Parts: sequence; C-alpha cells; structure tokens
Amino acid sequence: MNKHTLKNLITKAPAVMTQEKMEKFINIDINIQVLEEEKGYILFKYLGVKMALLSDEEHNRMRIISPITKYSSLSPNIKDSLMNSNFHLALDARYAVSEDTLYACFIHPLSSLNEEDLDSALKQVCNLSSSFGKTYSSGQLEFTNKR
Repeated sequence: MNKHTLKNLITKAPAVMTQEKMEKFINIDINIQVLEEEKGYILFKYLGVKMALLSDEEHNRMRIISPITKYSSLSPNIKDSLMNSNFHLALDARYAVSEDTLYACFIHPLSSLNEEDLDSALKQVCNLSSSFGKTYSSGQLEFTNKR
C-alpha cells in the first residue's frame, strides 16, 4: 500500500507525455483508423476525418492537423469567418494556413500534454474540419461578443 503525504502529493511531478505514449494512444483508440505510421508521424482517420499527428521530442512540440481545402480559392467572406471562428468558436484547435492549404490544427508543447487534452484535441480538430463552411466551430465552447 502506498502512503501519501500532503507534501508528496503536492510535489509529485505530473507524468510527461512522450511521442511513444501519444502513438500508443492513437493506435488503441477505437475511433481511429491508422493509415500510415513512422516515428514522429501518424496519418489516420478519426471518425472519418483525415488527420496527421506530428511530434518532435527534441523541440517538445506536437501538432494534430487536418487538411481542409486550398486557401487561395476561398472568398474573403470565408476567410473572415475563419478568423472569427478562431476568436469566438474554436477552443484550443484553430484554423491555420501553410503552403496554400487550410488546416484545422492543434499545437501544444508535448511534455505537458495529457491524455484528456489529446482526446479533446482530436475531437476539436475533427469538429473544426467537419464544420468548415457551416458553423466553423470546434464544438467544445463558444465565446461570443454578445452582452
């Protein structure tokens, strides 16, 4: 039986997330179909939405991305909706652009991530990708400018 004191409960360091732990989490989730995998990179479908998990332990970073569409083909109104969503309708996941591709993405320090955050990130990226052109929402929380 473990004995716990207030001091060791307070000073006990949280478990550090690693690339290996994330990859194991992805591989056992029943909602995920792994398509391709190598160290630091997993291409998969989560509830039918194509995503990639990229991680780099050396730089303590991870990201989950889901490609949506070609950014340069979007109208200014849609681009405004994306920016509005990033402020009001997205929680930790956001819309982002790289090399003329619009993505739903979640970016976080690797070591301080926990399994609950990872599960939430998957849901948020999936929701942002799926709600593109409709509600533009991560589905988790909504900040509004209403009083």
